[in-house]
Amino acid sequence: MTNVLSRLIKHKCKISQFDLSFAEVGAYFLLTLLALALRLFHLGSRAMHHDESLHAFYSWQLSEGMGLIHNPMMHGPLQMEITAGIFFLLGDSDFNARVFYAVIGTVLVVMPILFRSYLGKFGAIFTSSMLCISPAMLYFSRFARNDIIMAVFTFGLVITLWNYLATKNNKYLYIMSALLALCFGTKETAFLVTGLLGLYLVIRFLHETWKQTIEDTKLDFTTYPQLYVRLVKKATSSGKGISKSTIPAYLSALILLSTLTLPQWSAFAGILQNSPLLSWSNLTLVGATGNIGMPVGGGKVIASVIVAGLLGVSFYVGFKWCWTVWWRCAVIFYSVWILIYTTVLTNLGDGIRSGIWQSLGYWVVQQGEARGAQPIHYYLMITPLYEYLPFLVAIIASIYYLRIREKFGLFLVYWSIATFVVYTMASEKMPWLLVNISLPIIVLSGRFLGRIIKCIKWNSISRIGTIITLLTPGLVATLVWAVIEYWGNIGEPASTAIPLALILLAGSGFYLTVKLSLKETYRPHVILLLIGSVALLSALTLRTSVTASYVNSDIPVEMIVYTQTSPDLKTIMTGIKEMGDRTGDGRRLPIKIDQTSGFTWPWSWYLRHYENVGYPTYNSESNTGDPTAKVILVHSKNHEAAGKAYSRDYLEPKRIPHRWWFPEYTYRNVSIVNVLGSLADFGAWKRLASYWLNREGVAKNIGSEDSYLYAREGFPQLKLLSEDVRSGP
Repeated sequence: MTNVLSRLIKHKCKISQFDLSFAEVGAYFLLTLLALALRLFHLGSRAMHHDESLHAFYSWQLSEGMGLIHNPMMHGPLQMEITAGIFFLLGDSDFNARVFYAVIGTVLVVMPILFRSYLGKFGAIFTSSMLCISPAMLYFSRFARNDIIMAVFTFGLVITLWNYLATKNNKYLYIMSALLALCFGTKETAFLVTGLLGLYLVIRFLHETWKQTIEDTKLDFTTYPQLYVRLVKKATSSGKGISKSTIPAYLSALILLSTLTLPQWSAFAGILQNSPLLSWSNLTLVGATGNIGMPVGGGKVIASVIVAGLLGVSFYVGFKWCWTVWWRCAVIFYSVWILIYTTVLTNLGDGIRSGIWQSLGYWVVQQGEARGAQPIHYYLMITPLYEYLPFLVAIIASIYYLRIREKFGLFLVYWSIATFVVYTMASEKMPWLLVNISLPIIVLSGRFLGRIIKCIKWNSISRIGTIITLLTPGLVATLVWAVIEYWGNIGEPASTAIPLALILLAGSGFYLTVKLSLKETYRPHVILLLIGSVALLSALTLRTSVTASYVNSDIPVEMIVYTQTSPDLKTIMTGIKEMGDRTGDGRRLPIKIDQTSGFTWPWSWYLRHYENVGYPTYNSESNTGDPTAKVILVHSKNHEAAGKAYSRDYLEPKRIPHRWWFPEYTYRNVSIVNVLGSLADFGAWKRLASYWLNREGVAKNIGSEDSYLYAREGFPQLKLLSEDVRSGP
């Protein structure tokens, strides 16, 4: 029986170009089922976020035949076009508004199988596993925003790029062209993705040129001054030209990436409009008012010249590179791109204009707004809070790959660090961008874990030794947690001595582990310690994911929730439906929503089928009332005037958080001095452990922007979840 099982596990299953064992097929099958289940379970239960409601509402309008005009505020139109198709086929609902994101998030989990030749058999499985349970990937696979879509296209670009570098097969260039168009039709982070990939290829070109220059030069004291001159000449000289047949594959990839996307960068010229170069001309290349991001007046002429010029450069370079391949790539790219931005040719002129200019121009203007106004250390806080497993492993992996200097490993290190730095430097920092940061560190971590697990010589370790070593991280973590939990309130001097002792022990243990890892005899034990730590952190990661996506999915005790529509709005919506049934008004129930501070959303989505809904703008000084409305929601700052108008005809008003947010004071003022001071504060350790494990300590300080519900007789009594949350730990 054992021999039969062994043969089954080792037996290969040929799937297209993949040579998988039955064990691998089984692993990917189970991971796919788990990923899909995690992403679909109770998918429609969370209250619709402000942004989600915008995407869903305009998707619904498109599905109803009302068309769609690209608005860069909502990023690329692709997500709404796909969601509109789902609404048309399956009907419109909260669940269906998110189902595409759940499915595409599941696709992301399976994608490492396409990268198996680089990640390795175990590395691909580790990567898929971490993508499956990642808190950021799971949460935003259940969220109607395009970040998870961008993760799929970005990963696809990386996979395609490296497959082309390995094979030089033109089919990968064609796939890359389609993926680039999909990226630019999805979200403007495509500029960062293509910029980072392009920068890597440039660095690789310079590195290869440097190596070749060194090899061709006999180095001594007199030749060093000439070395840099030769390097510059070699890097800038055309040599045999840029013909595809005479240059390395990475340069061909760089040329294709650059030429296809160059016109998309046209609006970047807008950063110069206030510089000495153009400020004297009063030309507006990216307007800050009206049609934000579009050129105004004479700026339209300059914008047209820039676009035409960059298109001309692209065509010329493509012709010099390899016309027979380039024109096919260009047709693929622009066909997909035009179909997306014109909503399948229904908005041809405006769609192309907004896509080629405003998609970037709008965000050039918005960078000055610094939406969210998050501190520079924002991602240093939120990444270890949720993606602690790949974050910690990626640090070790980076050191390892920098030490062995393996080409693909160095790329993963570059991709991870460069992505983190770019998003940290960007003025807008949001939790959903954690998806983009997490992807490369998960791939880096997965590849590293797959590599080291192959290094274990199982015969050199006894079974008992293996079990003890694997369990050690869990036992140590349990001991540390017990010390913090039960001695956290101890008085001085122990409250200072104990944390310092723990830090000293941790540092000594880490140093000893590193020293042992350098010795062949102990290396398997060190690897097992790491695997045991990964197993422990994986269990905690799954717990974090489940808590964030199901327990606190619309409750901002989670940093990842950020600003979120209160779940009470769904409760109010239930009351509106019940009142409509009781009064016989049904969907003709008269409703008024105060649109102050954007309170129109998500009500426009929730009330899309109601026929008698108004969105007036009330003010704090006067409110004449509306004798026909049976349900009125008024912004809290207009409550006093509303109370005078409605107090006699309506039930006692109820205050409801419309949107609420994580208490940002908890991390905004964090500094190195604060952190160092907290190291010797055992109380701080306990507060941190309580929040990290159970999200305790912030519920009472949740911020909110509220509305008041005025309803006539017939509105049911409802229990509001926010009241319980704010009275919690």
